[in-house]
Amino acid sequence: MLAVQGFYNNGVFEFKQSPPVKKGKFIMLFTEEEPPKKKIMSKEESLRILRKYSGSIDRDIDIEKERDEYLNERYGYLT
Repeated sequence: MLAVQGFYNNGVFEFKQSPPVKKGKFIMLFTEEEPPKKKIMSKEESLRILRKYSGSIDRDIDIEKERDEYLNERYGYLT
């Protein structure tokens, strides 16, 4: 038994290398799909993050307030 890797895309088989036989039977085994493409951040999300953090270097930072805001965003309002 021989193994040859390749891809299947819309009814087309593409082999990484030529099979070393001229004629023969084969079994097609689909091992995994291609990984999903990375999600691109939407324009709205980019603007929200920009507004949230713009000017953050120049301002006076209240560490306790920043920590509380982070915890509230992450886990909901603490009681």
